[in-house]
Amino acid sequence: MINDALPLSLLLLLPSIASSLLQPISLRTTAVLEDQTPAAVQKFLASPGNWPKIVTSSVGVESDGADVEQPLPVGQTVDEIFGLPPVLPLAVRWTCTKSVLASSGSTDGKKRTPGFWGIPANRPPLSSGGRLEFSSADGLENVARNCRMNFDVQRQGGNNGEQNTKLVLDMSYEPVSPLAVLAVPVLTVDNAIAIKFLLPAALRTQPELDKFRALMGSLYLVAGLAHSADCLAGGSQLLTFAGCPSFYELPLVGQLLALLWCAMGPISFALRDGKGYADMGLIGYGAVEVIGAGLITLNYGSGADGMNAFLNAVLVQSVVAGAWFYSASKKPASES
Repeated sequence: MINDALPLSLLLLLPSIASSLLQPISLRTTAVLEDQTPAAVQKFLASPGNWPKIVTSSVGVESDGADVEQPLPVGQTVDEIFGLPPVLPLAVRWTCTKSVLASSGSTDGKKRTPGFWGIPANRPPLSSGGRLEFSSADGLENVARNCRMNFDVQRQGGNNGEQNTKLVLDMSYEPVSPLAVLAVPVLTVDNAIAIKFLLPAALRTQPELDKFRALMGSLYLVAGLAHSADCLAGGSQLLTFAGCPSFYELPLVGQLLALLWCAMGPISFALRDGKGYADMGLIGYGAVEVIGAGLITLNYGSGADGMNAFLNAVLVQSVVAGAWFYSASKKPASES
């Protein structure tokens, strides 16, 4: 009797389980941006054309009525493109619902009432910073709705008198699909990379980091062209050394991944001068290489002389990441 009742009880619980999984989701990411004013940070974030420079999942932005390279006015909309257009086009239409400037008050059209000593009694909560709010009622079709993206930008003093900026990103949405729930870890990492690493890199003038981006873009171009020649006409020496069959013996999915690996070299080179875009190229190349090496190790084992392709790829990309952080930490000679 108990065994017969278990399936029915589980079925009865399914609606409540599904309902609990589809509750509104909120994510918060915080960062302190050194040597950046709130006004500079807000202007960058308010201009949608900058979003793909720091958000790894964002492909581009489009708007019929607004200049995406300038701060988006309140009430204006912009489409943020994700996925793999035109094969897998995904888009979220964002509307700017609030823009409280970091230096000159609010642009939401509300009149400020004079208060004690002439200070507005109903001024924004961050008196030394600003706030940006974007919303999308429709969200991502069949995945999430009522999406919100809010930025608090606040001045914060540094140790040596320099002006730093504290940035808080609050993102929320209502899932309409389990996929939106499963995406939480990915979005958490994506937001952290954007706010803590790529945004500071895109804002700051960093000659040493720019040199490193240009160098790696050039090296990856050479590597991509060499890999292409090896895969298509050279007997796939590198693949077979890693323990993988030659290019033409791979299944279709394997061949496509190998071609993507080759293509990431020229893509990284093309993006090398774009600051945030350049970092996307480096991250993309590294991700494809590590994933590809992991699949080789998983499916074919060790390569020549017992080489583990996955560990080797992780080691190489760790060195690249370390060099990136070292270059990013070096200030211009004029600031030393």
